[in-house]
Amino acid sequence: MMRTPATRSSISRRPNINKAPSAKGFATAESSPLNLIPGAGNLHKKRWPFLLTAMLILTASARILIKTAAAETAKAAATLPLFTDVTREAGLDMKIIDGDGMTEYLTDVNGEGACFLDYNNDGYQDIFLANGSSRKSEAAGDLHHDYLLRNNGNGTFTDVTAQAHLGASGWHSGCAIGDFNNDGFADIYVTSLGPNLLYRNIGDGTFTEIGEAAGVADPHWRFPKWSMGAAFGDYDNDGRLDLYVANFVKFDPKHLPPKPGDVDACKLKEVPIACPPDSFEGEQGMLYHNNGNGTFTDVTKAAGLIRPAKSLGRGFGVVFADFNDDGLQDIYQVNDAGPNWFYVNNGDGTFSDASYESGLAVDGFGNSQGTMGVTVGDYNNDGLMDVYISNWIDQEKTLYENQGSHSFADVTMTRGLAQIAYQYCGWGTEFFDFDNDGWLDLWVSFGHTDPQVERSHPEDSFAEPNYLLQNRMGRKFVDVSQIVGLRNPNARSGRGAAFADFDNDGDIDVLVVNKNDVPTLFRNDGGNRNNWLTIRTEGVKSNRNGIGARISVSAQGIRRIFDVRSSESYLSGNDVRVHIGMADLKQADLIEVRWPSGQVDRYPNVPVDAFYLAREGQGFRKDPLVKLLNKVPLRR
Repeated sequence: MMRTPATRSSISRRPNINKAPSAKGFATAESSPLNLIPGAGNLHKKRWPFLLTAMLILTASARILIKTAAAETAKAAATLPLFTDVTREAGLDMKIIDGDGMTEYLTDVNGEGACFLDYNNDGYQDIFLANGSSRKSEAAGDLHHDYLLRNNGNGTFTDVTAQAHLGASGWHSGCAIGDFNNDGFADIYVTSLGPNLLYRNIGDGTFTEIGEAAGVADPHWRFPKWSMGAAFGDYDNDGRLDLYVANFVKFDPKHLPPKPGDVDACKLKEVPIACPPDSFEGEQGMLYHNNGNGTFTDVTKAAGLIRPAKSLGRGFGVVFADFNDDGLQDIYQVNDAGPNWFYVNNGDGTFSDASYESGLAVDGFGNSQGTMGVTVGDYNNDGLMDVYISNWIDQEKTLYENQGSHSFADVTMTRGLAQIAYQYCGWGTEFFDFDNDGWLDLWVSFGHTDPQVERSHPEDSFAEPNYLLQNRMGRKFVDVSQIVGLRNPNARSGRGAAFADFDNDGDIDVLVVNKNDVPTLFRNDGGNRNNWLTIRTEGVKSNRNGIGARISVSAQGIRRIFDVRSSESYLSGNDVRVHIGMADLKQADLIEVRWPSGQVDRYPNVPVDAFYLAREGQGFRKDPLVKLLNKVPLRR
């Protein structure tokens, strides 16, 4: 994520995009054929009309191009949805803490995540906010806590943290949602510097913390474990959700690194900062197998996931996904300041490390990056799951296109993403169809790591913007952030981001966690001008959430795929319901659900603009939980 001047940089070695192109790419003044023309006095008079005509044609062409671009922009502004900041009116006024005003140690840098979940099964997506701490607040006895916010179904939320028994304090990182005991209620896992927390949902609006008893709190290493991302997934398809936890670095509170103000402080652009991740050793990620009795077993070694000490990653994000359509969940862990790890599920309880041969360890130029966030989706509608990762400053944020057979190609440049937000630090990210046109777009939240750098380098603002990149039919991504209203709110230093249709109006809204600030809730206004479908899966033989199920939607000869997944982005979790943009189509000709158990259900001629429940082997119908939809009008 950050590097000192003395440390080998992981920044991409491809040519500096801020430099003028070389003569090989574009003609320079020295190589221009015009320089071969003799002086004006020696030109034949007959050549002047030709040159004048050429100049006029070029000028007219340029004007046409400018007018065309302006017209396209105006058309987009008139048709695209707007994202409205509804944070205050929704009642989200709590500040999420991560360190003090000036970052002293790495614990002050990374920020927190958030999760959407329907904890009380009323059909509306509620919010869980992980919260951190700071040395000053701890010294003053001011302990910050996590939050559970109940969705009231009218665009507002109520803080029910105390009633739900979820008000724990600590240096918490992020969250993951899954019904680990298949009782029909969403449980919450919270990662932390120190013991992680597993909250079992009792079903009456309260939770009980059972992390230690369940065996997923702490491996009790030599010094405190620091967990970041986590994800639930059924890697052995036994009908129970297992758990993967990405651990960060070996951070020993008893032997702290130098901090700003110390003689040997770490520096960025000659400014003293908190020492970066590559100042620390990496840590082992962990896979826990669900025993089906309320406990988990650490199977990291048995699954073949133990890494050599010198190749341990500084884990941030993790995602379960089926990358080769074999019905098995693979694991992709993204790491800061080093290569990322890709593990192929062998189907026998073990995994094979395919990080480098797959192309997912490094970028297309062979450079490792500082990766924070990760999202998975079929952006080009070819039936294969692709990957996008958000990286540190002065690094491309990389798009990997799935070529099949666990092989990926870096298509960042060819899809128009190489220079977008190159100078910013990326965190929360997601493939989602914000305008329901049938193509997955990209969201990325950005925020600098160290506020003190801005004091000496105003161009390196601590607050950085959110980006929305529209997918143009799988060929390229275009920045539409300004058009959809994301430049209107004041920029903050973003971290985690979570995605859900919180008002059940048929388009996806966005929640961004900001460092040492209140979160931002963006309501999607107008995404439902196009048609859509939303499907909630309920497993019978498979896990109750249906996590890992693959949904294919066929309409007018085009087949698209979607996976049921909760955890991705950065330290965050999304609405587990699968949202599908349908453009102007009136129905899906066929919806097919392939469950983790192997059961395949098919449902023909499904009308659009509705919420559905798919129950494994037992039919497809309107979702009975979504009964208050008429309280929130469709914004068409």
